Amino acid sequence: MKHLNIIITAFILIGISTLKANDVQKIYKDLNELSALSEKVAVVDDFSFSRDVANFHLQSGKLYLLSQVNEKTIAAVFKGKGTVSITPPTKISRERLYSEFQTESYNNSFDLLFLVFTDSTLAEFSNKLDFTHETILHKFQTNIDPCIKYLYDTRDNAYNTSLIRAILNNEQGGYFYAHLSKGIIKRDNFFFEIDPNQTEEVTLSVRYDRGTHLDHYHKSICKFHRTEDYLSNSDLSFEKKDEIYVDKYIIDANITNRMEFSATCSIEFHGLKNSSKWLNLFLFDKLRINSITSLNGDLLNFYKGEEGNILWIELPETITKDHSYKILIDYYGDLIYRGGNIVKIYSYDYWYPQYLSYDYNFFDLTFHYPSSYDLVSVGKKISEVKHKKVKTAHWFTKYPVNFAPFNMGKFKNEEFKNPAIPSLSLHLNKNLKKAKADVANSLAFYQSIYGKCNFDTLTVVEIPRFLSGEAYPGLINFYADDFITKAHYKVYSDIYVDETNFAHLRAHEVAHQWWGCGVGIRNYHDFWLFEGLAEFSSFWFIQTSLNDTKKYFELLSKWQAKITNEHSNNQRKKKTDCPLWLGSRAPSYLIYGKGAWVFHMLRNLMIDIKTFDESKFKAMMKDYYITYNNSTATTEDFKLIVEKHMKTDMNWFFDQWIYGNEIPKFKFDYDIVKKDDGKYYANCTIEQKNVSESFISYIPIEFDFGNNQKARIRTMVKGSESTFEIPLPQKPKQIHFNIFNSVLCLD
Repeated sequence: MKHLNIIITAFILIGISTLKANDVQKIYKDLNELSALSEKVAVVDDFSFSRDVANFHLQSGKLYLLSQVNEKTIAAVFKGKGTVSITPPTKISRERLYSEFQTESYNNSFDLLFLVFTDSTLAEFSNKLDFTHETILHKFQTNIDPCIKYLYDTRDNAYNTSLIRAILNNEQGGYFYAHLSKGIIKRDNFFFEIDPNQTEEVTLSVRYDRGTHLDHYHKSICKFHRTEDYLSNSDLSFEKKDEIYVDKYIIDANITNRMEFSATCSIEFHGLKNSSKWLNLFLFDKLRINSITSLNGDLLNFYKGEEGNILWIELPETITKDHSYKILIDYYGDLIYRGGNIVKIYSYDYWYPQYLSYDYNFFDLTFHYPSSYDLVSVGKKISEVKHKKVKTAHWFTKYPVNFAPFNMGKFKNEEFKNPAIPSLSLHLNKNLKKAKADVANSLAFYQSIYGKCNFDTLTVVEIPRFLSGEAYPGLINFYADDFITKAHYKVYSDIYVDETNFAHLRAHEVAHQWWGCGVGIRNYHDFWLFEGLAEFSSFWFIQTSLNDTKKYFELLSKWQAKITNEHSNNQRKKKTDCPLWLGSRAPSYLIYGKGAWVFHMLRNLMIDIKTFDESKFKAMMKDYYITYNNSTATTEDFKLIVEKHMKTDMNWFFDQWIYGNEIPKFKFDYDIVKKDDGKYYANCTIEQKNVSESFISYIPIEFDFGNNQKARIRTMVKGSESTFEIPLPQKPKQIHFNIFNSVLCLD
């Protein structure tokens, strides 16, 4: 069949042991060859069914059951006239739907409905519809083929893991997928999915085709829990769907002088719940499997497509809660590219078989590599020996970490020790001196503010990529282009245009040793808690340690310009901004920029407006770090810490700035009057536009009387307007509104 040619290369089996009828490879093949069955066609007239918040109405047409997958019917196609109605259960999800379609309920018609299911859908169809024989025209397959390609996730070159697992284990797990489309030319495709293994089970997404590429533009509109979960009043923020917890990765890797890579990875884990015997891990798509064995040395069945990142392993027994397991994976492949002194690692995250989770794990790492190179990794290097032309280095993580990358190259190396901070091990070719100063100074600053860093040694290494950097536990990657000239950098960025901004960039990555590596996040919603906080921390470092307050506000202002410009564009397009709570699904200018602004605003809320004492804010940030160090935190966890130190309810702040998307526009008017008592008074009016009547701002105002005499107040504005009178000791020469840019606002 013609449609097979596009994807079939992904299904080539690499090193698999004994094939079985229910193997993943066969399931992939069956899914890829889905076709209509002539003996399973039903005429449909006014038939309705529902899945959670989605209501489908098949007005008239025909429903075709598709060929079996692993000897079960799991897919169907309806062709005809139909409608769907979907109303998300949460305010944020409805706002996201409105942003896309200018309605909080998705109501639309379709002429093609492609369904995949492991729930009760087949039984419902079989009970209510009469299936008979009908000749299937060859051209009907042209309706199915694009749907199959959409079902296949090109990002991981794999089908949905929940779907595959349900098929493998003959589960009735409740997986449901609906693909709705209308029209042939410039087809718009809408997707409704229920995946019980996701933290948020329900997803609405859209794909727009405006060219020749089927995956031209894909967008996740909103995600939310099932209706039954909201009705149960359970705390959904802590819901965990992981099947296992990895206790330790033990990896022994070999790298030849020709950059050939091979390794063994021992994974020790225990079950978090009773589940299946199939385990799926992620491994870089260019890496191949030699063998996988159990604790007792038995060969295990596995599947990894030639171009896929997902590795499936069939364990000797089902995963049982609290039971311990161990597997050994022998693998090799194209992982490393050498270009001069710089060595490029194609995948820092998936160079070892990894169970994806927000959990932190222990790593025991041994590397054998050419002695002419340097190699660095996470944790602490506990030994290094040289034999002939090969070095063997052993790294071990004292604390559990989220990732364990490594880097190689030929560098200018320098060790720097200061009893006040962790030891520095620098492996760079450019600007070694400047990088050392920035890293050492920001380490010292953060340690004085937040608390002691978890790692005794911080390794800094240069890697051959452009723009920004990466932070891992005890390891920071600085891209080679972090050290290019101002003129070159300005071509690519409107944020980082001078050396102070390079210092900001390097300080941002150092801050991740506290935020991301020290305190992790519970799920993708909390992404702003480490990127926004790392960004703010770097600004704070520049202001305090480098004594550059002007640059602090300049960096904030650049993010403000970006945020407010996008906000204004959205208003013109009648769209709503994303709230920060969308996490990694939100644009980066919100995660980094607005995230930094949130901490800046909290800092200003907590500062003593008369003395500028900010001990309360510092105590709060240190408390947050100490409380959740070597663990994960949610937005609500952070809010509780803020409330503890503010000694008041902070729902209003988080509702506005984290869960909300409004940005105020202020207008400040005042009149200075002298009353009969001889005293001066300021009659002030603050208009607060572009926000709801419940929106609250605490705005500091400064009265400058000259001769370095000043008075400051912090006033609350709620809703559209606030009018108040302030007694003054004398007539002010100047009055400054919203000092220190305390509240993010539109120009």
